[in-house]
Amino acid sequence: MGYIKLFVVFIFGIGILSGAVYMTAEDPMTFLNLPGLILVFGGTVVATVISYPLSTLRYAIMAVGSALEKTSNNIQHRIQIYSEAMTALKKGDLQDAEQKIKKIYSPYLETAAQMMIDGTATGDILKVLDWQLEKAKSSDRTNAAVFLTMAGYAPAFGMVGTMIGLVNMLDTMESGDFEQIGSNMAVALITTFYGILLANILFKPLAVKLEQKMHEDAILLTVAKEAVTFLSEGKPPAYTRELLNKYLEKNENRLAS
Repeated sequence: MGYIKLFVVFIFGIGILSGAVYMTAEDPMTFLNLPGLILVFGGTVVATVISYPLSTLRYAIMAVGSALEKTSNNIQHRIQIYSEAMTALKKGDLQDAEQKIKKIYSPYLETAAQMMIDGTATGDILKVLDWQLEKAKSSDRTNAAVFLTMAGYAPAFGMVGTMIGLVNMLDTMESGDFEQIGSNMAVALITTFYGILLANILFKPLAVKLEQKMHEDAILLTVAKEAVTFLSEGKPPAYTRELLNKYLEKNENRLAS
């Protein structure tokens, strides 16, 4: 669903842009310049590949897919399953508890539940969860930085295209061919247009999406830590579930379930 939403919004944005071009330009095809687009996009990709290891770029692309994915099991449903798993654990039914844990689809809640089943001390569970959060935050920051870097490179390569167009324009001025001069000037401006467009309609939004994922990870970890604390204090699973749902209601504007 996340990919479909991104595609629809992207097409909608392109449609608005195309409409503005058709309503204002005498020749809309002037805005379509394949060499300029190749220069800006290709140059941005090459510069980014030089800036980061290939493994980092691969993880960043995978992270975008993960951030855009819309799971059918929202966090409230995960908490419900978590509560059922803890109830089964209190009854001594380890097999049922482990089966329910597999349906949670939350790395923090799943880790916490499995460690509780294994009899791990509460303090050690919280330390592991904190370590998982720091690892996830570091990864999310790096992934977001990749696309912010691309957002910075794109306008720069747009300026490179502008300089190429201006040089070509000055080279043809002596001939007095105003048609050729105008064509080179259009290329000079269109590459800057492509750079700004790619930076603001693609790269920056993806970076913001990955930064949002970092906040979501923080909330999910807090939920897992609170669940461990409540249950270690002997609170009933149903009571824990209600408290966690209340916590989520306060943060629903930050958490995309």
